[in-house]
Amino acid sequence: MTGHRVLIVAHYASERGGGEGSIPLRLFGKLRERGVETWLLTHVSARDELVRLLPAAEFERVIFASGTHGLGPVFTLGRRLPTGLRTIAWAVTQVERQAAMVPVARRLVRELAIDVVHQPISVSPVIPSPLTRLGARVIMGPLNGGMELPPSFRKRDWSLYALTKAARPVAAAVLNGLVRGRARADVILVANDRTRALLPRSVRKRAIELSDIGVVLDSWPARNEPPAGTDASGGSGVTRFLFAGRLVELKGVDILIDAFARVRDHVPALLEIVGDGPQRARLAGHAARTGRGADVCFAGWLEPGECTRRIQACDVYVSPSLQEAGGIAVLEAMASARPVIATAWGGHLASVDETAGILVDVSSRAAMVRGLADAMVRLARDPGLRSRLGAGGRRRVEERFDWDVIVDRTLRVYDRARESRSRRARPAGAAPRISR
Repeated sequence: MTGHRVLIVAHYASERGGGEGSIPLRLFGKLRERGVETWLLTHVSARDELVRLLPAAEFERVIFASGTHGLGPVFTLGRRLPTGLRTIAWAVTQVERQAAMVPVARRLVRELAIDVVHQPISVSPVIPSPLTRLGARVIMGPLNGGMELPPSFRKRDWSLYALTKAARPVAAAVLNGLVRGRARADVILVANDRTRALLPRSVRKRAIELSDIGVVLDSWPARNEPPAGTDASGGSGVTRFLFAGRLVELKGVDILIDAFARVRDHVPALLEIVGDGPQRARLAGHAARTGRGADVCFAGWLEPGECTRRIQACDVYVSPSLQEAGGIAVLEAMASARPVIATAWGGHLASVDETAGILVDVSSRAAMVRGLADAMVRLARDPGLRSRLGAGGRRRVEERFDWDVIVDRTLRVYDRARESRSRRARPAGAAPRISR
């Protein structure tokens, strides 16, 4: 599709930080590849990274806005707070940055003749958007929220966050009622039905489902050959398991370590843990106490390129996360034709099926430890199954989670928004025009 002039508005844009910050950059890059006239409006804090990351011709299409004077320290303060309070502080930061971008976006719509403004983040349906009355069609999302812990693990929730669970849908309705950007958007995209349920009633019926995460397949060539260290029969090679992510309690890495201790009783194996976070020292101590600490490697935080190499070099990727709304690392492993073991909960249920990996019961800690260990031993002993699941995961990403596929669908959404606005603008009684 051609003919659109698109402004992407994002309070945060970063490949280095990963997570939702990479979404606006992926969208910007892919639309530009298609020849769509696209610009990116983001916060000035991204300038240093983007000047290094983007070619000069693309960097010229990035416009930077500053936040509201006096609220900048809220973000810095939030990094020092406990998890729940940190979330609140960062939500305030997101809204104030978005608000500061509104007048800039309105000016750019006029000056650049923008016909579509797309705000892909924040993905939270609770955090409201002030982007409204911009003079162009407004697309928001895909949003992805409403994620809860499995019932048997609710004690891992930060206490105040857990206590406010019942209030969150009410808070979402109140905040989005006061700050009405989403209610007035031409199109709202959602990743799933649980997110749709958190939207204002006036928005739910017209929300369109679209994945909020994807993979640039050119960056993740499939590895069809067995990784080094695995023999053709699977009988004597050391199987390398990998987890990559932030080391916090909700990722369930302590449970993975317990499961791995059982695995080493049956097969030669190594577990590599890539990432950093407040739980790192405790997890390293936990691994040592299992008696298998020598076979568990804590690699720390790695640059994206090195993290890519580690994923492509592993035999099996494992995600024991208990609260994963998306799970981009799982998709990256699948894109690399690596089989996946993941919890049967949250975003994993959308990304992983029986053709791509093994989903593990989360009804209790004991069930999860047993399920992870059984799956790891099974895949360690069966290189043929690893190969089949790896190939199935790659196909699944190609069909559903390739960024080219996502952009195809996004462009159709832009067309739909254009047609919807045209119908609203058509005089009463006028017949629709049909192309022949």
